[in-house]
Amino acid sequence: MIFKHLNWLTGILLTVLLSSCGGGGNVNSGGTQSASRPVAWVDNAWTQPVPEWGSPVRLNLPVPLDSIVFGPGGGIGAFGAHEGGHVEGLNHIWIPILPNTPVRSWASGTVTRIEDMGDRGTGDGRHEYFITVDYGQGLIGKHLDADIPLVKVGDQIRQGDMIATGPSAELMLQDMNRSDGERSGAGSPVSPFDYLKDDVKAAVIARHIAQVVEPYFKIGTVVGNSRPWEPYLTNRVLFHKNYQGRVPGEWILTNKGWKTPDPLYFDVMTIFDVTNDYGHFQRFEVMDYDWSILGNKKNGNGTWSAADGQGKIIFSLTGNGRLAGNYYGLYKIDESGGRAKMSIEWKKDGYPDAISANAAVYTERSATYLQNDAQQLGILK
Repeated sequence: MIFKHLNWLTGILLTVLLSSCGGGGNVNSGGTQSASRPVAWVDNAWTQPVPEWGSPVRLNLPVPLDSIVFGPGGGIGAFGAHEGGHVEGLNHIWIPILPNTPVRSWASGTVTRIEDMGDRGTGDGRHEYFITVDYGQGLIGKHLDADIPLVKVGDQIRQGDMIATGPSAELMLQDMNRSDGERSGAGSPVSPFDYLKDDVKAAVIARHIAQVVEPYFKIGTVVGNSRPWEPYLTNRVLFHKNYQGRVPGEWILTNKGWKTPDPLYFDVMTIFDVTNDYGHFQRFEVMDYDWSILGNKKNGNGTWSAADGQGKIIFSLTGNGRLAGNYYGLYKIDESGGRAKMSIEWKKDGYPDAISANAAVYTERSATYLQNDAQQLGILK
């Protein structure tokens, strides 16, 4: 389930289908992109408050709470988590469910679009469908990872009406009244957990704490899709500005074309340095987004250390076959522009002599969809 569609092209008309599950994207590109209206972030909160100008629509879960698979063999893919083919950060959520659980509507609204995303590749002829529902007052939901739609375009549905069969209750939610998240048109993707009715939200948080936090996070352990360095149901997608002059953050490779095979440097890299109630985590996630080259995608993760001092970093890469191992890097960070830049050169099993003209140059990711960002930077045509 963790390997998702990596991104959407700007707007609703083009969708990039890369694997078996739904990915983030803009559910409605109508209107002109407005200036960002910032929303204060609340630290150490399981979810984030909806600003007063956000949609007033509140949601129910699309499935019974006891049908959601927390912990081993599942785990909620939390909003903002940088994982599983989404090194850039999830702008939607994953909700794994028990087999044969029907997926219902989060709120009342109108079915505006049903998209056949093609064969799942499972060998049984099943297709994946995306189903968009307009809940009114600026809030739009896109059900992802649906097997069989149980509605048609134009249907007026009530909260709790059946929408589709699984295998999951994955959702991408867009609030057209907001502009503080990723943008490529009007509105911003938002966390569905923030928009739950208060009693429903409290129940989800309690279950998350009981089945994930207490038995796993408190001993610093990853379980299913849940990670203790991104422990909340709503996490920050962009966070480098909290670590200026340092390596943590979300980085896009900008001096090498994404369609050019590269044996070492990855197209997107997210680096964490998190200290919370569950431990101190120096982690990283990397992924190659060379979409045009069949079989060339690669991803990995691991731990890092800067124990040798400023300007030096050691990446211990796992999960990538022949590329696994320790990489010793020299880096420098330039914060003088609007977006930070990081030049880094590394080699396996020992530091390079210097940062050379062959070093990779990474740029801090901006608040727009990854593919749109890469196109604007001129690295993806």
